[in-house]
Amino acid sequence: MEEYRMKTLVGSMDGMGPAEALYAVAELHKEVGRTEAALVRSARRAGLSWEAIALCLGVSKQAVHKKYGKQ
Repeated sequence: MEEYRMKTLVGSMDGMGPAEALYAVAELHKEVGRTEAALVRSARRAGLSWEAIALCLGVSKQAVHKKYGKQ
């Protein structure tokens, strides 16, 4: 997990113009997506069900399986 990178992106938004801040948000969104995918893989390896993972993420079991089921 790139916690440092996410903190850096959030912290760097202070004093940015709107376009720069939007770029930082887009980068943060990508980083969160990569981190989520890694955590879902880890959860599956640890034996969590799709239902348990979905509950943690606040989505349906079908949604999480559709997004991550082929990894």
